[in-house]
Amino acid sequence: MNDLRHIRLAIALGRHGSFVRAAEEIGISQPSLTRGIATLERSLGVPLFDRTRKGAIPTPFGRVLLERGESILRSDADLRREIQLLAGLEAGSLAVGAGPFPAEISVAKAVARVVHAHPRLRIRFTVADPDQVLEDVLAGRIDVGVASIVGLETDVRLRVESLPALRVYLACRPGHPLSKETRPTLARALEFPLVSASLRGAQAQLVSSVAAATAPDGPSVTNFIPQILVNSLAHARLIALDSDALFPSTAALLAEDVAARRLVKLDCRVPEMRTTHGVLYLRGRTLAPAARAFIETLRAIEAEAKRSDVEPAPSRRASRRYRHGSGTGA
Repeated sequence: MNDLRHIRLAIALGRHGSFVRAAEEIGISQPSLTRGIATLERSLGVPLFDRTRKGAIPTPFGRVLLERGESILRSDADLRREIQLLAGLEAGSLAVGAGPFPAEISVAKAVARVVHAHPRLRIRFTVADPDQVLEDVLAGRIDVGVASIVGLETDVRLRVESLPALRVYLACRPGHPLSKETRPTLARALEFPLVSASLRGAQAQLVSSVAAATAPDGPSVTNFIPQILVNSLAHARLIALDSDALFPSTAALLAEDVAARRLVKLDCRVPEMRTTHGVLYLRGRTLAPAARAFIETLRAIEAEAKRSDVEPAPSRRASRRYRHGSGTGA
């Protein structure tokens, strides 16, 4: 399989045009990358890259290799995957990608439980923006994605399984101006920076309309970028601890910080502020036993989180007041 490894090196070099950046992406030294490319060129008997001051530029031979190489690697990955299906949970592998919210709500816990039950299983778990998770699923780079499913429910390329919607709260540091207010409106809360991953669906529509002081049923918004965009809830928490930024999270994730008085959970009741993530995987692709075990475990953890998410929703009348940012609540 050395030729396949060398093809991976060539694809990385073609993508970056730089031996340094390609080596960093793959996680090897630049001399090792240079030797690998030279070995591949000797094996094929043709130069694949011209080394110039502007970087490594593919030759006509190199362009052919780059065009065909991705397909070759996908075929190899599919072959390995089919073999691992037979190996099952004890010697197989699992690649999972998750958005920032589900990663901390349930995915990390699910990975821990699966690996505890099957310690020989090889697992790769990455956290990325929901769009990247979707791209990785479609490209076959991961077996299962857990991310926002807003707009994906009818995508014919995918199997989409929804997960329970959990209430999302806004939190701030003790001493924050909002910490002394009773039931601040969303409009009042948005006078302060929001530190979060991007918001989707009804959340995005509502926050965007309130932030812009327009009606919630105005032009459709599918994605809202907060003032401080992060791809990690842990990073968002750290920023909120030392600033006036507001940090959205679930009650379970906030519980320890709230109990220790490191954060204050605001009583800003907005029914639309709920999680929107679900499970994504390729339609028509047989799930490996490890992937099935992971999804079953994930569902159990999400069900546990849902059972603890029992705070009653506000009345319809109150909801309308909060949606439009008027009133202080009952």
